[in-house]
Amino acid sequence: ARAQPLVVLLAVILVSGTLVAQKNPPVEDVLRAAGEYLASYAPRVSGVTLEEEYTLLDVSGGRVGLTRRINSDVVLLNLGGRVVGLRDAYAVDDNPLRERAPRIVTLLAKPSEAAWARAQAYAGEFLRFFEDELIVRLNEPTLTLQFLAPESQTRATYKVDGRKKIDGVETVVLKFQETKIKTQAPVYILQTPGAAVASGKLWIDPATGRVHRTELSMQSDSESAHIVVEYARNAELDLWLPSSMSDTYEGTERVGTGMSNMGAGTPGIAAARSMPASYANAKLTPIDLRVPKGPAQ
Repeated sequence: ARAQPLVVLLAVILVSGTLVAQKNPPVEDVLRAAGEYLASYAPRVSGVTLEEEYTLLDVSGGRVGLTRRINSDVVLLNLGGRVVGLRDAYAVDDNPLRERAPRIVTLLAKPSEAAWARAQAYAGEFLRFFEDELIVRLNEPTLTLQFLAPESQTRATYKVDGRKKIDGVETVVLKFQETKIKTQAPVYILQTPGAAVASGKLWIDPATGRVHRTELSMQSDSESAHIVVEYARNAELDLWLPSSMSDTYEGTERVGTGMSNMGAGTPGIAAARSMPASYANAKLTPIDLRVPKGPAQ
């Protein structure tokens, strides 16, 4: 009988411990952990090449029109703490565009101003296959990681929005909203033709700061985009890398011009594009890129 109070006390402690464990961490702690993770992740991932298969669908009016499959090498790079990807397409609808070779990695293994300019030129050679500027600017799988950088944190508001288990890992959902600028020509973190404002979510392991999933939404009067990227662990490289991306774009298509001019000119009918992408066969050739310039736009 004398043991019963002890049992009750232990039960209360266990329940209290569970409640404490499930309590959301302060947003400042999550941002700090994620920022530290990004600072170490960017140099480690620089030089990773992923094989990307990207399918472009025209779903205007609820019907699938144009279908195009683009195969590329996507090279992840560390540019001043930002993780960016340079895409080098090598086939469209199984038709070769060039000889398959790691052109960007070979150039940037010995970085120079000339090598960087040439790598950007390679990345820009086949942008026309993505049909419009909005897609070209936003269809990079690591783009949402920019909202973890210290310089971005001053331009957005953040809050912890619950928890979710992903691949057995308990993550917290970090929600962000970019601050809207009330000027005639606002400049946002991610620049789009229609000056879209960003919002989204990042699923983060609060213990390590590691990112498991990202969701980015862009919205302006003339365009919108929604991009979800899943990350998975590559055991050989011991890195969490993009494994899939699902993105949808809507904008104002120009009358009589077609897809390539969505977002510029005289407003016409609404247009929508949907693109699923997958990533595989990661390879790493470490690149220490000290050229202080951004990727091709």
